[in-house]
Amino acid sequence: MGLFRIYPNHPTSKLGSDIGLCNPIDAPTLVQPSLRSSHLMNIIPPSDITRENLFSAFSSPTAGLLTCWHYSGSTAKTKEEINRLWGYIQDPAFNPSEELTFSLDRECGRVRKYLQDDSNPFQAQHGWIRSSFDFPLVKEGIKYASETDPAIPLIHIENVIHRSITDIIKSVFTDSVSLTFHLTPFEQLWTTADGRKVRVYSEAYTSSRMLDAHEEINSLPRPPGDDYERVVSPLMLWSDATQLANFGDASLWPVYLFFGNQSKYTRGKPTAAACHHVAYIPSVRVRHLM
Repeated sequence: MGLFRIYPNHPTSKLGSDIGLCNPIDAPTLVQPSLRSSHLMNIIPPSDITRENLFSAFSSPTAGLLTCWHYSGSTAKTKEEINRLWGYIQDPAFNPSEELTFSLDRECGRVRKYLQDDSNPFQAQHGWIRSSFDFPLVKEGIKYASETDPAIPLIHIENVIHRSITDIIKSVFTDSVSLTFHLTPFEQLWTTADGRKVRVYSEAYTSSRMLDAHEEINSLPRPPGDDYERVVSPLMLWSDATQLANFGDASLWPVYLFFGNQSKYTRGKPTAAACHHVAYIPSVRVRHLM
């Protein structure tokens, strides 16, 4: 197609030459290996994850598999979902004779009780934190001397649930999904029919800002014996209100991030699990007092 790349240095990994139909799209009719990242499980020491404690929150492994099927996949159970259920039924841990009286409400109650027990292995080391913060409430039309002006009223917010961004970066880059990341940025160009070279902008790792940052960190002095690769990782933060139900007003306001080293085609696929939740903004009601 006339496209070519210019790398600032020899890349440690070169991706993109083996892209097939399954890479940029996520259709249920395609048979493809799962691209779901396992970094969420990397928070827990692998030695602590056994088949026994994996289902210990439930009344039986069969009940756990049925509950997992119910809360995963599409909210509209289609023929693809039925085929997926068959995969759960074929699991060696599934025993229909154990669940003559299955109750989803009972199993959800057991899971809630299980997660409150600090002795279970799923109390993640890099998990969620509850904190309190004071936020300034600036008013339109009023000027303040600085952001720390004591005249600015503050609102105290309790129970802000959040995660460490540094811990997210560590867990993602120690996961196998990082093998698909573009760690070395590059210029992408297109050779036209008349021989001109045209710059192509399509991904974060082909941008000038990414190339400048890559050059900056690699030009910094190194201590003796430091031969580690220096990598720029663009963090793409987003936030938007999310409706939790088709009916009713239940909602959350999450803050989440994507990694710019990952292709936008992968980030757009639900099965890639490329979205990493960072925090949840609580809803508050502020009354104006005259």
